[in-house]
Amino acid sequence: MVEFALCFLLFLGTVFGFAQVGMAIWIKTTLHHAVREAGRFAITGRTVSGLGHDASIRQVVTRNAAGLIDPAQADSLITIEYFDRDGSPTANNDGGNTLALAIADYPIPLLVPAPLSYAGSPMTVSVRTVDRLEPFRNPPAR
Repeated sequence: MVEFALCFLLFLGTVFGFAQVGMAIWIKTTLHHAVREAGRFAITGRTVSGLGHDASIRQVVTRNAAGLIDPAQADSLITIEYFDRDGSPTANNDGGNTLALAIADYPIPLLVPAPLSYAGSPMTVSVRTVDRLEPFRNPPAR
């Protein structure tokens, strides 16, 4: 019984450790997919009806994030930056500029309660995509 209890604890630790790493990888790939799809949407200059360009980009990220990002969190989690042809930051989303779209420090929830798990800083993931905007026929409203 004692040997079983000790081996079972090691087995459970290994199983939950692999599950935690697997969940972190799934979250990172899902967020990366969402950011990549939003970047592809953004470079064309299209907008979702009734929304500006940045709000449309955030909505595409949220829609492709498989429920990981609540629409109320989108403004605080999603960062959208534009750079002109010289690489200087700009507030302008004109065609030919570069778009940098990121989700930084998304927290990975723990599978095991805090007293039984690592009590240090929480695990986080960050994803980013950079694309050049195509020349727009009708510049979108920000």
